[in-house]
Amino acid sequence: MTAITTASADLARRAWHNRVLRVGGIIQACFAAFWLVRGSLAVGGVIGSVMAATLGVIALAALAYGVRVTSGLAPRPASADGKRIERAVTIATVVELVASFAFPAIVIAAGHADLTLPSIAITIGPLLLWLDHRLDIPLYRPVGWALTIGPVLLAIVLSGDTLAATTGLSAGVLMIATATFGFHQLADEHR
Repeated sequence: MTAITTASADLARRAWHNRVLRVGGIIQACFAAFWLVRGSLAVGGVIGSVMAATLGVIALAALAYGVRVTSGLAPRPASADGKRIERAVTIATVVELVASFAFPAIVIAAGHADLTLPSIAITIGPLLLWLDHRLDIPLYRPVGWALTIGPVLLAIVLSGDTLAATTGLSAGVLMIATATFGFHQLADEHR
């Protein structure tokens, strides 16, 4: 590999690193809102409703912050190396999306509907680990492991609404924190 090719690949990887922090963060914030609201509603009653409203607003505020502070900082790379990375990121994302529908269908068909939320949460972890490995996003590593292993551990010790609430709230907090830190990191790198 020549120095020019290596430099081009490094630039493309860095550009996709930035793009994933921005676009991935926006997606994470949206899903975090879902997870936080879903987990709160599993708590039930007035407390669950108040939690859902409050945490939903917090997630939307984090999303608004991210969109504002990262605007224009992560354009889509147009180079050949950039297109190769884009293809790989797209394929990995589609695989995760398919898994997030397939795993719940499998656990429901097996008669374990209370494992629906953990089965979805578990699909996010490997994607974050792969994105860290491919694009050097160390922020994703601990969250990826937590979302890969955490839902399994929760499903071993909890069940029913307690499992749904704990999984939803935990995954939501992890994802909103990851998105927010990623937005902040990207904005700081461009100051």
